[in-house]
Order: sequence, then C-alpha cells, then structure tokens
Amino acid sequence: MRADTVQSIYYNQAPDALRREIAAMLNRIWPDDSLMSSGTIPATHDESLNARSFFAYVDGRLVSYAGVVRKSIKHEGHFFNIAGLSCVATHPDYQAQGLGLQTVAAATQWMEQSGADWGIFTCKPHLAGFYDRAGAWPVVPNVTLIGSRDTGALSSESLQVVVLMRLFSAKAYAYESILRHTTIDLGLPVGHFL
Repeated sequence: MRADTVQSIYYNQAPDALRREIAAMLNRIWPDDSLMSSGTIPATHDESLNARSFFAYVDGRLVSYAGVVRKSIKHEGHFFNIAGLSCVATHPDYQAQGLGLQTVAAATQWMEQSGADWGIFTCKPHLAGFYDRAGAWPVVPNVTLIGSRDTGALSSESLQVVVLMRLFSAKAYAYESILRHTTIDLGLPVGHFL
C-alpha cells in the first residue's frame, strides 16, 4: 500500500489538529496514558530542535510519521550542523506495507538538502536494515552517541542501540576522520536523545 503523498511541515508551525493526530498515533506505538489523559497535546519534539515533520495519510487517517530534528554541536573543536531522525513510527494496522519506507525516504532526502553537515541517530539493532533500505543509513559501529556529559545522560551504549550516520557536506567529508572511532556529544538535556 502506498500513501497518496508524504507531506511535510515544521512541527512548531503544525496546527493543533495535526499535533494531536501525531501524538495519538505515536501513543499507539509507545503507550503513555499520563501524556494523553492530561487534556493538552503532548509535544512530540522539543521546540528548540526546530523539527521538520514528515507524515502520510491513507483514507484520511495518519498512518506514518518521521521527525527530523536539527541542532549545532561542537565536536573535536569544530562546529557542525547535524540532523537526525526522531519518533519514526507507522500505525500498527498499516505496518509492513512500505509506508514507513516512503516516510523515512522523504525525510532523508530533505536532510540531504537541508544544509546539515551530517545526519546521525540511533535505533534498535533489528531496525538497522529498515533504515538502510529507506535512506541508505549505515551503522557506524565505532561511534558512541551521548546525550551529554552530565550524570544520568543517555547514551547509545546504555540504551543498547546502534548509531547510524551519513555525511552530507564537503565539511563533513573533510573532517571524516574525527567522526569515526569517537564519542559524539549531542549537548542535549538529561533524558533527551536521538
């Protein structure tokens, strides 16, 4: 099954109705009754990360979603603009039909053209093949991703996830050697991660 089209909007500019649909669909995948019962729309993305939302409908129902978050980081003395996939999900009734592949492919294409130096995010090891098919995202086995250096910060090792990375800019390729066999600090608040 294919969605009519993958749509896109900056999450911070999305209407409340769309935010509510995104939150409800993600809650089907990762249930959290405390978020959905508060009466307010739970924020899917931190406003400061200026997320771009990619989503698809089938028969008027939101069935697939992927967010792209962006930020600047300093690594080994150099500043980089990075992007990463976040909150990738397909409604359980529509999984294994190629909708997630379409959505992630559209998000990846946007990342390539967004001015980001490189893309990086994590996933459970069994999902790595999906991201490779959807956007040619390779696992980088010698890179550890940390939310920050603060006590209690999340990391790819503590979460037992793999790190996926693609280089986009000439700058990233010029500094490729410092992006391998390394620990990359995302500079995120404790409890946040990609």
